[in-house]
Amino acid sequence: MKNIIGSFFFLFLLSGCAPQPLFYWGDYSETLYDYKKSPDEKTLDAHMKSLQDIFDQSAKLNKRVPPGACAEYGYLLIKEGKDQDGLMYLDKEQALYPESAVFIQRIKDEMQRGKK
Repeated sequence: MKNIIGSFFFLFLLSGCAPQPLFYWGDYSETLYDYKKSPDEKTLDAHMKSLQDIFDQSAKLNKRVPPGACAEYGYLLIKEGKDQDGLMYLDKEQALYPESAVFIQRIKDEMQRGKK
């Protein structure tokens, strides 16, 4: 009996020491799945709102924006014709994650080729 109580106490202590996630993902997975499953205006809007929620909540919760979130949002804005806003988010992705520079540059180059 003493071992059982000791085990529960030990597990209780360990559960309080669990690492907290570095990123806030919100409902990203669900809205991305819905958008990929049925790509239409409604699911795209829901997914973009989910990305905006990630940006807002990450700041409030003092967590980092997940890798790729700014790049994805910027790319979606560019596809909608909002080039300046999209470029701003691409630059933000590169500032947060410098290792994304090659990928971000490819998106920018593709955007420039599309304008010609």
